[in-house]
Amino acid sequence: MDKKTVKLILNILKIIVSIVLVVASTVSLLGATLISVARDYLQSEQFTTQIETTDLSTVKFMIDGEKVTVIDFAREKASEYIQDKMPSFYPFGNHAVDAIVTPNLVNTVIKTEVYKLVDYFLNTKVEDAEYRIENNITLEQNEELNVEKAETPEDALSVYARLMVLRTIENTAGMSTDNFIILISEKTVSKLITLAVVLLVVLVIVNITTIFNNLLYGGIVGLLYGIVIKVAQGKFDEWNAGVEDLVGYVFLKPLADEYSANATIGFIVGIVLIVLFVGVYFLFKNFVNKDKE
Repeated sequence: MDKKTVKLILNILKIIVSIVLVVASTVSLLGATLISVARDYLQSEQFTTQIETTDLSTVKFMIDGEKVTVIDFAREKASEYIQDKMPSFYPFGNHAVDAIVTPNLVNTVIKTEVYKLVDYFLNTKVEDAEYRIENNITLEQNEELNVEKAETPEDALSVYARLMVLRTIENTAGMSTDNFIILISEKTVSKLITLAVVLLVVLVIVNITTIFNNLLYGGIVGLLYGIVIKVAQGKFDEWNAGVEDLVGYVFLKPLADEYSANATIGFIVGIVLIVLFVGVYFLFKNFVNKDKE
């Protein structure tokens, strides 16, 4: 095998490895961005304002394939609770339930639970979540979510509200809440950022003999990063077509919009790096190498 053939094979391998590193580093950056932006948003004044200005008793969610308002769901569960725990009140039927479970009560309880859940997801120790996963402790087995231990209708409503949100999250994410806690933890963000940096450093080392190619690969990372975010935002709207009144869309749409700034940064960085690569390429081709000739 002559030197030209060996060199060609090595160049092809270098390109393949570089493309793999570009894709892997982009995925890592996207993962870190997805989680960090979500964490910041859930602790932002914008999210708090949305919670405070929304009547959470009227928002809808999907259960058994049907849209149900939170107030209707709460009254149904309250009726079951009263029938089981306070049978003397049950003969009054819907009047008792309506008198106890008012829209104002539901709105207040749900808002309180939302803040508790945000704190639960963002500040629960990863070690605690890992312990529950290792021991197969499900939502139903979590003592804090045992409605049987509720002492008042308000306490029962709080438990039902928490379970409703947690189950919705599990169904939407396709994973347990503990796995979700680990996924969106700061620990995961740090791992993804570290991985992305390592991959980019390796990319630079692989192309050390053609160092300016890193401008091209860096530009591809930026463009790919921005494109994926924009495609994901479009898919989000597509998947939620016709269910814009559901609670998931109502509260996730502003979060989805938050990623637009990151996509713009990706596009700008990508375009700048590719323009620099083209500029350097023509500089060497038309001036540096030409002078040597």
